[in-house]
Amino acid sequence: MPPRVLPAAQPPRDCEIAIVGGGVHGLSLAYNLAKSGRKNIAVFERSYLGAGASGRNLALIRSSWQQRAWAELVWYCRQIWSQISVELDYNVMLTERGSYLCVRDERSISVARDAVAMQNSIGIPTRFVTPDELAKAVPQLETGGMLGAVHDPTAGVSRHDALVWGYARAAGRLGVAVHTETAVTGMQVAGGRVNRIVTNRGTVAADIVVNCAGSGSAEVAAMAGVTLPIRKLALEMFVTEPYKAYLDPIVSVIEDQAYIMQTSRGEFVGGAEPTGHMRVPRLTTSYAALRQSAAVIARLFPALRGVNILRAWAGLIDMTADGAGLVGETDERPGFFLDCGWGGEGYMVSVGTGRLIADYLNTGVLDRRLRPFHFSRFATGDRLDDGLLVVDASGETRS
Repeated sequence: MPPRVLPAAQPPRDCEIAIVGGGVHGLSLAYNLAKSGRKNIAVFERSYLGAGASGRNLALIRSSWQQRAWAELVWYCRQIWSQISVELDYNVMLTERGSYLCVRDERSISVARDAVAMQNSIGIPTRFVTPDELAKAVPQLETGGMLGAVHDPTAGVSRHDALVWGYARAAGRLGVAVHTETAVTGMQVAGGRVNRIVTNRGTVAADIVVNCAGSGSAEVAAMAGVTLPIRKLALEMFVTEPYKAYLDPIVSVIEDQAYIMQTSRGEFVGGAEPTGHMRVPRLTTSYAALRQSAAVIARLFPALRGVNILRAWAGLIDMTADGAGLVGETDERPGFFLDCGWGGEGYMVSVGTGRLIADYLNTGVLDRRLRPFHFSRFATGDRLDDGLLVVDASGETRS
């Protein structure tokens, strides 16, 4: 009989660090804390591991960002991605495919060119390609009206469920208690600090609580008396029937909020988000979004017209007003920390945030790569609106 990935479930016990959320952020943090020598760490997941956005995403890793803060963080994470399968002793099936981030709006050209110069100064080997170069590199793509693209040769994809279970298994080996089907329903406060969390399986004392709850992070924060600038939004993707080998790189178009890749099995995975199409975010797909996505992808890749869509799925993300994550110890509740609000980009940075926030909890010093993402940026006006953000279902980050 193969060994269990996680030990048999035990009743929750008092702990030093309670992590709310059993997705890649919570599990990455738990693993890195345990690896650093911290004890009595517990993860509380209301459903199964990876049930939220960690198991419902494109699993894309790219470094083509306009904001230096984003580029530096993701480039740091990209180095970790190169070694994470070895570190966890679990193959996350990372494949370097390269990506083309296409633009059709004249206003985006200078943004893209300046971004490439900034990325290159960090060491990211991106380049801006002209429409002719794009047409030669991706002849399958209908490039009419396109003004160029940012080519990121280091972009890739992995298996999101593999990363979830790689972290879960590694954390479990180091003594982390991972509690699934254990919903956090409330928090108790004493002396201004959260000192206990209430779950459907009992009440647990904790010295530190970290909010890694993804789309549920605003609700978790509210239990602690903290208000977060986050909206819950739904994104939808589709999967087609297998097709001949056709498209190697990942292709995105900013103005269409469109993205597509072909898997090793031949299916195409992608979508194109109609702004604000779902007023009430939920984990159900909509025919309107499916039609929108199919029409956009068929226009961009005419040869795919007639390819059958087999299934579609929806995921919920936690979106801030500038599309960037929230980290730091909250002012209202000392001992209550944030690692949430990453929108549709949380998967790619999770391998790095887990390390950096573990260091933060151990030393009290927030790494320079995470400082720009501190929640106080909205009060100081240091927002991280990024002109190369592809998906923004609310339209909030687009002028």
